[in-house]
Amino acid sequence: MATGKNKDFLLTSLLAELRTLTERIAVAEAGEDARAIKKVRVGLEQVTSQLKSVTTKLDPILRPESIFDPTDPNTSGRVVALTLVAQTKHPLAKIPEFYGAGVYAIYYKGDFAPYAQLKGRDHPIYVGKADPDNQAAKDAVSQGTKLSARLNEHARSIRKAATTLDINDFECRFLIVQTGFQKSAEDYLINFFKPIWNSETKICFGLGKHGDSSDTRGNKRSPWDTMHPGREWASATTENQKAPETIIEQISAHLTEHQPYADIHEIFKRFTEDMHQLDSDRFYTPAHGVVELEAADHDPASPDATP
Repeated sequence: MATGKNKDFLLTSLLAELRTLTERIAVAEAGEDARAIKKVRVGLEQVTSQLKSVTTKLDPILRPESIFDPTDPNTSGRVVALTLVAQTKHPLAKIPEFYGAGVYAIYYKGDFAPYAQLKGRDHPIYVGKADPDNQAAKDAVSQGTKLSARLNEHARSIRKAATTLDINDFECRFLIVQTGFQKSAEDYLINFFKPIWNSETKICFGLGKHGDSSDTRGNKRSPWDTMHPGREWASATTENQKAPETIIEQISAHLTEHQPYADIHEIFKRFTEDMHQLDSDRFYTPAHGVVELEAADHDPASPDATP
């Protein structure tokens, strides 16, 4: 078996030979045959790639498996979403007109039986975004009043559903966001909370519908309008997409499978677990594979830590 010194000598000797070969290749005449020249060039590129691989394997320094990139849409979406849920709640019935675009979450605290599992929980029934008037807007005024307009649009729909809903049972959080970040934040919020009124959840969707034109009255009534009649254009539609009983069953099953968050502390805990999955503290070396750093005892940032 070769000793460490023998291995070092062998590598040193091979490196000297490689340098000699490189010098000879550098001064060699390439000739004028284009096909032959291309073949040599391809061969040299392959050898160069192999040498880079060998060089990498000889590097003993740990390499991170990932780099935390604040500009990544998924990362920025998480940060914006977390900032939203840290905001103060406001009565949905009393949102004034203000400048700005961004994201929002609507919460229900009433007594409508199918939504009983949401009462007393810090879990939105609906989340959404409002894009700016000007996609190049750099400040709230340039964005227009899209966020407050969207919230008030939802409030009007809820007011019309007075037989099942009371606007005073709704609260909201909103966050004015720099242009370009609202979509990734909305995506994260929907995936995180899976709100029953969002179309992506495919249960009681339809709040955001603006009505059908006169030539599409044959469209079936949305589940939201089936559960909460009152919008005139929806009342003119003759058929439901889903039976009320089906919607209620789906709501119950969904909220049982995806338990609503009780409070902000549960939300933050889940958020930190999501962030920990980025594995920015995992390392590897090409020669030895994954290397995990030893965690400190009772690390409060670790999802596995015990109180």
